[in-house]
Amino acid sequence: MRELARVVGISLSGISHHVRVLERQGLVVGVSDRHYRRFFSSRLVLPKEARRLDEVDRRLLAECRRATSLAIILSLAVEGPMTHREVTRRLKRSRGTVTYHLTRLSVAGIVTLGAGSNGETYELVDPSRVVSLLATFSNTLQDRLDGFARLWSRLRD
Repeated sequence: MRELARVVGISLSGISHHVRVLERQGLVVGVSDRHYRRFFSSRLVLPKEARRLDEVDRRLLAECRRATSLAIILSLAVEGPMTHREVTRRLKRSRGTVTYHLTRLSVAGIVTLGAGSNGETYELVDPSRVVSLLATFSNTLQDRLDGFARLWSRLRD
């Protein structure tokens, strides 16, 4: 909301008030985690599937605003199921950081833990939904996707 306040030129409290009014009127839907509240148009329709965003879609998009969560989601979309150790190595992040984000993604219903040949593996619950949403909203996630592209190219070298 701070960015919106800067762009529109209204105080943060003014933006908060108007967003609450829009939410009460059913024009926007808010998704909260412990740290942020993200807002989405309640009338937003996914063009390819001709359906409105649902709660799972909104949670996925909210998690994609976190760089590490997005990196995990994209890694699982590209590589398929991965163990915790593989994710940690791929992202070059600490075990604790990866655990934190995998837990968030699991609670949000985006990632599931299953049994693989190398032990427990994490995989996307619905990879086609993830790819479709990320393709549709790549413009709004551009800053995160650009960062991931740089990270991915460094990891591939």
